[in-house]
Amino acid sequence: MSAMWLLPLGMPDTLADSGTVVKPPHINGIKGNDDRVRVDISQYPWRMIGRLNNNGNYCTGILVAPLQVLTAAHCFWDKRRNQWAVPSVFHFVVGYEKGAVKAHSKIKSYELSGGKAPSHNEKRPPLAQDWAIATLEKPFGDVFGFVPLADFTVRRLELHQSRGATFVQAGYSRDIPHILTADENCEITGIRQSKTSGGFFLLHRCDATNGDSGSPIFVREGGGYALLGIHVATNASSGREDQGIAVSVDVFRQKVTALQQ
Repeated sequence: MSAMWLLPLGMPDTLADSGTVVKPPHINGIKGNDDRVRVDISQYPWRMIGRLNNNGNYCTGILVAPLQVLTAAHCFWDKRRNQWAVPSVFHFVVGYEKGAVKAHSKIKSYELSGGKAPSHNEKRPPLAQDWAIATLEKPFGDVFGFVPLADFTVRRLELHQSRGATFVQAGYSRDIPHILTADENCEITGIRQSKTSGGFFLLHRCDATNGDSGSPIFVREGGGYALLGIHVATNASSGREDQGIAVSVDVFRQKVTALQQ
């Protein structure tokens, strides 16, 4: 599986009277029709999602514990210096919309997959290890809540689908950087197991592009949302339709469960 890491697009956004985001033509990561819609950042579960900012660049992250945020590990990779960035250059903001924020915190530290602290000798992670836990200076999870984890197995996913559960992805897309948008009924198209870690990837058709790295993919049943995975990349091979790739919850479950206890 070869992944193409998407480049910033920096394109403007507007909002139609219907609440649907009006967007430019095709963007890598948008699968077919663009189904992203604006959501109310003051409501559950959207209030748990924020932007991880770093000097004009950003990713999406989600609160998983009082002090911790889950996101994609590559968001902490300094491409210019070809090394891991120091935590102090990052801020996490929640309730962000059009320049206004409800709260912000510096990142105190972050851990890569397996609980490893970043090392200057270490390289950017492969997809199977592309997740990280950032620790905030302020306990946002006590105020905005933090996400429960889905009970994931291949069979459980099939049961979700057979019972009519829906899958939802939400993040701050690069072409719509100042509004939290969601694809509220996207599709999980496949599951792949990593040969290195044994964990599972989810293949999906959620409309996620650059900026959405680290964004949550929920399974929604009734009024409840549980975290199924985080979006980390889009495979845009020549001659094939864009395919989203997510690290599944089974890869980071142990770490996050310990933080939530």
